Amino acid sequence: MNERRHFDLIIFDMDGTLTIDALDFNHLRQRLGINVQEPVLEWIAELPPGERESAWQTLHEFERDGALASELRPHAKTTLYRLQSLGVRTALLSRNSRRSVELILSRHALDFDHIASRDDPPMKPHPESIWQIVRRLGVELDRALMVGDYIFDIQAAQAAGVRSVLLLEPDEPLPHFAADADFHIRSLDDIVTLIEYPDRYAVEAKKVR
Repeated sequence: MNERRHFDLIIFDMDGTLTIDALDFNHLRQRLGINVQEPVLEWIAELPPGERESAWQTLHEFERDGALASELRPHAKTTLYRLQSLGVRTALLSRNSRRSVELILSRHALDFDHIASRDDPPMKPHPESIWQIVRRLGVELDRALMVGDYIFDIQAAQAAGVRSVLLLEPDEPLPHFAADADFHIRSLDDIVTLIEYPDRYAVEAKKVR
């Protein structure tokens, strides 16, 4: 094992992290009739049975169309390849359906040691979503990283006791939850450097010893 390496498992979010976030959730909310500030999946789950089935169908169509039009974020494929070539385990953790996740992975020829979707409950931000992956791959919590672009990714990591990496656009201002992440990166390929030199990307006084 590389003695300089601080992490042995990288868990990636998908939408907005590995893929460019092009899904129009405002349009989806209009189609579903959501007029409250609540996550879509949780809102659908509370609907009466008949309405719930119709809403799930709308969501499946939305995700399918998004998967078919998906584009990878710059350096996504090369970053995964470099991590795997270094012996670092990789996993995908998404709130999307397994069907749409597998469609994206097939379209872009992406490979992971483990894949978890909303069909593998519980979903982010529940910590068990991460614990299941860590147990499956036999990695210690302090040797795992969760990489994402949204608050649920950071919350899931915090609750699970693993360190989190917030992926930001090159010129993006920090979101309100940015300080809760352990590391900030502006490009996916920063991960390859971070696993050996984490302090370069640490948030404020959060340092890896």
